[in-house]
Amino acid sequence: MVFYLAILSCIINTTVTDIRSTYKEAINSSAKADKLVKMTESSKSNAVHRAYYGTGLALQAKHSWNPATKLSKASDASKELNTAVSSSNSDLEVRFLRFSFEANAPSFLDLSAHTAEDKKWILSHKNTSHPMWSVMKEFLKTCALLTEAEKKQL
Repeated sequence: MVFYLAILSCIINTTVTDIRSTYKEAINSSAKADKLVKMTESSKSNAVHRAYYGTGLALQAKHSWNPATKLSKASDASKELNTAVSSSNSDLEVRFLRFSFEANAPSFLDLSAHTAEDKKWILSHKNTSHPMWSVMKEFLKTCALLTEAEKKQL
């Protein structure tokens, strides 16, 4: 039984590693954003996967030229990210993904309701040994929603 759990854990970790890698590329690539959505859409029962699915939708919105598509994808992304946080609100990665989406969402979309809450939570639960910490830190250091004092804490 322990052997099978170890194998399952290895498969899940590899998948999360692949998802994280694709996410980093999807920030600047429409094709990779599409790949991120495809990689995560069938495993949304896992909060981290659901958060990356929502992030993939958000990145599809970012890369789209069509305003209707942008709005639809952003709205769907918000719903997915909120569901992920609701099911795992103490997961740093999940909270960060929602924060990064909301911090970049145009204010007229009214999709930024959790930025203050998530920022406070992330800053008080930062984990420098997290596999995504360097990505998180890079984003946070350039985020307009953080004060200079908060950026220095990173």
